[in-house]
Amino acid sequence: MRDTAVGGVTVAMAVAAHGIAGGGLPSGSTLVLLAGFAAVVVGVSAAIPALRSGRPALVAVLAAGQVGAHLTLGVGGHHSGASASAVPSPGMIVAHVLAIGVCAAAIAAAERIGPRTEAALRAVVAALFAAIPVAEQARTWRPVVDVHPIVSALCRAATPRRGPPVLV
Repeated sequence: MRDTAVGGVTVAMAVAAHGIAGGGLPSGSTLVLLAGFAAVVVGVSAAIPALRSGRPALVAVLAAGQVGAHLTLGVGGHHSGASASAVPSPGMIVAHVLAIGVCAAAIAAAERIGPRTEAALRAVVAALFAAIPVAEQARTWRPVVDVHPIVSALCRAATPRRGPPVLV
């Protein structure tokens, strides 16, 4: 769950930071590239055990994600004019660094709140199931009509043609 949050939040905040810094919002094929990049971030953070826990690993993944998302926006032809240069503007760098901080804070808060939310949800579900009345006796199933297979009905109606040999 954490890895999916890291991938999704990284790309969402990169797009927001990019838009705030004057890069505009992506559209079309750039969104497809960003979705693919988010899948790569999820896969990498899930595949490497050292990246699954700890704040330093989280910040490292988010920083790499911001750089990768910025490059993905560039590859998608999203940069234009002054922002098309290889070196991003200082405003763009500040926006991406702020995005790293916001992402780290959001994911850390979710990690803290998640277990408590799960415990509360389990308690609510348990209370709901405890309130549902249970039948005292198990009901037995009775068929409404006697059902006979068609084959047995045909066999009963058929006249047997077999018998002892006829004396000639």
